[in-house]
Amino acid sequence: MEYGEEPPLKRTRRFLMLPDDLVLNCLARVSRLHYPTLSLVSKKFRSLLASTELYQTRILLGRTESCLYACLRLRTDSELLHWFILCHRPHSSKKVLVPISSPNSTSLSLPGVVVVGHDIYAIGGGLKNKNASVHATGSKKYNASSSVMVMDSRSHKWHEAPSMRVARVFPSACTQLDGRIYVTGGYHNLDSMNWMEIFDTKTQTWEFLQIPSEEICKGSEYLSVISYEGTVYVKSDEKDVTYKLHKGKWREADICMNRRWSPSSSSSYCVVENVFYLYSSDGRIRWYDLKNRVWKTLKGLEGLPSLPNSHENVKMADHCGKMAISWEEYVFVDTEKKIWCAEIAIEKRQNGEIWGMLEWFDNVFISKGPNGYVGLVHALTATVW
Repeated sequence: MEYGEEPPLKRTRRFLMLPDDLVLNCLARVSRLHYPTLSLVSKKFRSLLASTELYQTRILLGRTESCLYACLRLRTDSELLHWFILCHRPHSSKKVLVPISSPNSTSLSLPGVVVVGHDIYAIGGGLKNKNASVHATGSKKYNASSSVMVMDSRSHKWHEAPSMRVARVFPSACTQLDGRIYVTGGYHNLDSMNWMEIFDTKTQTWEFLQIPSEEICKGSEYLSVISYEGTVYVKSDEKDVTYKLHKGKWREADICMNRRWSPSSSSSYCVVENVFYLYSSDGRIRWYDLKNRVWKTLKGLEGLPSLPNSHENVKMADHCGKMAISWEEYVFVDTEKKIWCAEIAIEKRQNGEIWGMLEWFDNVFISKGPNGYVGLVHALTATVW
């Protein structure tokens, strides 16, 4: 602090003496990436940052913003999941994952997760069944749950939504533009009646989507779902086929599209501006050329570090028209686990090719020792005010 400059604490107190509506107007113009740091200033700041008045002000000012959220499993509490938001480090342009509220002890591992507007839905999941046979596999190893928890990303507060009709572990889920959520899989006794159910976020009701043929769901317990080209796509890994639901009718999707993606890479793909991208085990990011029915490598990406070979360690998300990638790194020498994040701008060129330009990447989370971080479960983006 230079001679004669007012101390920061005194400046903060003078700022808080302003009328609340003026303080809210100022805070609404600040990026949400700084809110966790600002919440440490005082109780009044924390109250204002969590208020509905702040978000009403942001709406009036048109301060729409996309925020990246990550869901981690921690070794010290490995059955439960913990939620984080990506923020700026204090006094730095670097970014860091900051913990936010997580559901209480009813929080279950392995849920399906989707975003509808500013709400993040954690659907189903389960805790390990201690009485399960040592030979049990898949959902038989878990006590499945039908619960649905919703986090309002404006306030980071959780509440319960109506439960599914079927308890599911490892459910796959996606959303359509009309706000409906499609959930499938995660149940060891699937049939044409319970294979998929739909949640209408407007009416807050669940209904089954019946399948016209038992062959579609026969023997397929774990499925991946995406919403792409206004169509719901479902991948059966066991049958090695992809089905699509379009205008109320099911049919097989292109063989070429089916070839690259699978339930084992359930979070290693995303749709950005109606283009389907995925991360493949050869370390490349690919996109599907729907016109020519072929997978192509995303060009560019100079400066992006080498990513893990396993898709389970890489998560992708649409980040307001850009691509957000999160991945794990394990440092054997220091027994460290790190999470890295990167943001990639997408450019569609006249020759039909798509290029990616790296905008930034940071180490956003680190843990050491035997009680450190175990796994990156989900990474997703919510657009809020």
